Amino acid sequence: MDRLTVMTLNVWNTERLEVRRAPLEALLGRSPDVLAVQELRPEVARLIERVLPNHRSISDPLPGWTSEGNLWWDGGVLEERSHGAADYGAPELDRRLFWVRLHHLASGQDLVAASAHLTWPGGGDESLQGRNPRLAQMQAIVGALDAIADGLPVVLMGDMNDQVVPPLVARAAGFTSSWDALGTMPAATYPAFPKGDESSRRPPFLPPATFDWQFHRGPIRPLMSEVIDQPWRGVAPSDHRPVMTLYELGA
Repeated sequence: MDRLTVMTLNVWNTERLEVRRAPLEALLGRSPDVLAVQELRPEVARLIERVLPNHRSISDPLPGWTSEGNLWWDGGVLEERSHGAADYGAPELDRRLFWVRLHHLASGQDLVAASAHLTWPGGGDESLQGRNPRLAQMQAIVGALDAIADGLPVVLMGDMNDQVVPPLVARAAGFTSSWDALGTMPAATYPAFPKGDESSRRPPFLPPATFDWQFHRGPIRPLMSEVIDQPWRGVAPSDHRPVMTLYELGA
């Protein structure tokens, strides 16, 4: 079939990982065909590899692939054609637009899956000087994908840390969010509760926001999209809720 499932998840580095390990393993048990993660650390990568032994990921000497983000894909469904990491001006040292060109074995079609993590809005420049760095970052990302995708279907996803600017920039560049395509309202993805620690019950009490997105462009369309709320024994897998979407290629 010309369909595949795609999940994006900020894995929250190693914060409270011992408490979150079982909830995270349960979530990964959904086994998406493509998984994009942000705030990756080597210990979390090993956990993913153990839960998803048939999945492949990018092995590359660039530090960001192990300390920031990576993509996994089911080796029985997809195979890698090429990959790269594009600088989009993030002040965080190892952050890049991590992307992989994949060949869908059943349909013979290629697609590009890309993951990004935009700068958190609580940073000094933004909170003290009123500058939103995500505007320039998102513009650089969609510009880079023009050359990377070269007409192929592309899924851009990640923790955009913003529910206004990234979707506006993406839409202007010809991308559509999974929710827009399905005619549904975006659901809140942050913060996820309960986290299993005292931060679930102490200020600042941030209002729910849609920080995690999936955008697509080209001959691909979503059939359904879900924000997953899956705490396990009272603990959420991360401080973000993942977004999982079923796509049809060639549409």
